[in-house]
Amino acid sequence: MQGILCSIMPALAQQKVNGVVFDKQTGEPLAGAEVVTPGITYGTVTNSLGKFTLDLPDHTSKLEIRYIGYQTVEIFDFSEVIEVGLEASTSSLEQVIVSANREKELRSEVPAAISTISSKVMEETAPNTLDQVLNKIPGVFVADLANEQHMTSIRQPISTKGLFLFLEDGLPTRPTGVFNHNAMNELNQGAIRSIEIIRGPASSTYGAEAIGGVINVITQGPSLNLSGRVAVRANSNGLARTDFRVGNTLGKTGVFVGGYYARRRDGFFEHSDMDKYAATVKVTHALSSKTDLNFSLTYADLDTDMTGSLDSTAFFGQDLTSIQTFTKRTVSALRIQSTLNHDWARAGSTTARIFFRDNAIGQIPSFRIRTDRDTGIISGTMNERTFTSVGGIVQHTYQLPDMNAKITGGISADRSPTNFFEDYILVTQNEQGINVGFVAPDSALTNNEIILTNLGTYATFQISPVEKLRLSASLRYDRFNYKHRNFLPPSSFSGSPNATNTFDAFTPKIGLTYDFGKNRGVYANFAQGFVPPQVGELYRGVQIPVLDPSVYNNYEAGGWYSFTIDDQIQGYANAAFYTVNGTNQIISVQLDDGTHENQNAGETRSQGIEYMLNLTYASQIQFRWSGTFARHEFIDYVENGTEFNGNEMAQGANVQFNWEVTYRPVFAKGLRLSLENQYLGPYWTDNGNTQEYEGFSLLNLRTGYRYKGFDLSVSILNLTDELWSPRVNASRFGTTFIPGIPRTYQIGLAYNFNNN
Repeated sequence: MQGILCSIMPALAQQKVNGVVFDKQTGEPLAGAEVVTPGITYGTVTNSLGKFTLDLPDHTSKLEIRYIGYQTVEIFDFSEVIEVGLEASTSSLEQVIVSANREKELRSEVPAAISTISSKVMEETAPNTLDQVLNKIPGVFVADLANEQHMTSIRQPISTKGLFLFLEDGLPTRPTGVFNHNAMNELNQGAIRSIEIIRGPASSTYGAEAIGGVINVITQGPSLNLSGRVAVRANSNGLARTDFRVGNTLGKTGVFVGGYYARRRDGFFEHSDMDKYAATVKVTHALSSKTDLNFSLTYADLDTDMTGSLDSTAFFGQDLTSIQTFTKRTVSALRIQSTLNHDWARAGSTTARIFFRDNAIGQIPSFRIRTDRDTGIISGTMNERTFTSVGGIVQHTYQLPDMNAKITGGISADRSPTNFFEDYILVTQNEQGINVGFVAPDSALTNNEIILTNLGTYATFQISPVEKLRLSASLRYDRFNYKHRNFLPPSSFSGSPNATNTFDAFTPKIGLTYDFGKNRGVYANFAQGFVPPQVGELYRGVQIPVLDPSVYNNYEAGGWYSFTIDDQIQGYANAAFYTVNGTNQIISVQLDDGTHENQNAGETRSQGIEYMLNLTYASQIQFRWSGTFARHEFIDYVENGTEFNGNEMAQGANVQFNWEVTYRPVFAKGLRLSLENQYLGPYWTDNGNTQEYEGFSLLNLRTGYRYKGFDLSVSILNLTDELWSPRVNASRFGTTFIPGIPRTYQIGLAYNFNNN
């Protein structure tokens, strides 16, 4: 497309047009926006500052400003500098530019299932936890475990395994090998501009742990002029929250600051208090029209109770008395990155990034509190994991216009020393069965240091051999080195010896897209993903097991289709069919002497269809239905001596969907009303498929009214007050339930000031 836009005829140009294009809601400049005449006879694209210059014939009467995911704007007056604010499309969950290859691309060029949550969806939903927006995406279910603690399910059952990669502006929030299922609680929700979700393996680009999917949070950048937003909200579930963001650009330098503070007291479930504050600072500087330097810093601090779960009697009796009074989790996370971008014009573009991460997670986990059936002793653990990372990524994209192709290559390096300490505690309980205190005898379970290093290199080749057809092939190589040092004697619980373990993997991906035009197309791909052993699977014991990375092969085909009915109804639909085969999975196997050891064993298969339908009637009524039909089963799996071949995997629902209808009446400009349904179907709560949870169906009602800069919102979550659980688990000791939120009323008020 850019090659077409650049084929301008200077000899016919009679007038010079200058302008800038920006996001109307956030004020950020839009790089890569198309500025074209009807028929695309003349055109150009905006630079990194959203600016453009275009020579046009005198007879030109109209320009169109286009940006995928935004409503097109027509311009008729070129006498002055054009300043165009584009508004995000209300149906832009899919029709967006994405970063599947660490750079902006058209949806029609990416052979993968990708969705984006826009800033408009974020602001109108006003989520307290990210599951409230992520669950709108086909095939995605994030289980909220209270206070931003969570589990995830994308093409896999609800899981705490490292099968999902969480990124901030393309950078993993934690290094590979460090337990990451809760990594989203370290994000700064107050600075999020949009969220991109890649479903299926993306290891060929991002490396390990990108198995079920990748969730990439894009933070907001500086606006062209002084702009900002202040918001407060409170709900009947004990939560109060304040958000702020402000940005501006002076000359060639832009600055953005955004964050939030959230506080929960006296929630519906006892022992569920929380305090969290987070802030992000971003600075951008245009060194030239083709070179820019970016700096960002994010800090998040979370201090939250860990409520634990309920047994069947308490859950169905709605007894929300927590037996815990001291279990908790604290997180302190600092991330700094600096990126240099340079556009070499026809030669391509280069990006160089360096980063630093400093993280500490301390907890007295509720899931470790247990009672010995023989002695009656109640015990648990307290632990802390810290790591400090330094690393860098360099990527270059080289255009081959004569072949209608491009090559993207990159190299990444990461060094992350991590320390883990775990201590044994004895728990005291009162006569009512409440855990009221603990003592920590001199009994360290684990005390070690692991220096994690990861060197990766990757390349992608894309070519269009014929019009509308695009082929791509990617390959990445990763080499991981774990250098383990134990500070405890061999007789300790974690007495494993000092050792160095190395893991490496090649991960390929091949795919194709065919664009029929008019936002219609199909794609297919094969992608492989892998997960090396986590440090907790290797060094928590007296011996170091011999383990290989788990490997997942994904086969996928899908398509997207836009249509119009009677000029009143605009529609967009997509679907993806997939099969994910997992091998070499790490499971706990019972040995002949009764002890357990982590081994590579087992094969699983997840198959399904993900779909979405979006309809808009006369710009007033919008309807969206997204969901999945899936089956997650064991092909070859033996655990603790029991064979589960042919069984469905626990916590793997077959049916899941989310629909939402939104009404924006023309007679009351600024008013919006929406009704949303989140449905999760039945699933087995144990691998033996002997117990089943019936699932749930929740209704959420949201209303809002925007007048000038003010935005008032009122919401009722779980409108019918259904008794539900985001995750249910059965074991030989009984079934446990994480209680979901009851009917919750929320009110919020925001003020937006925008000088763009």
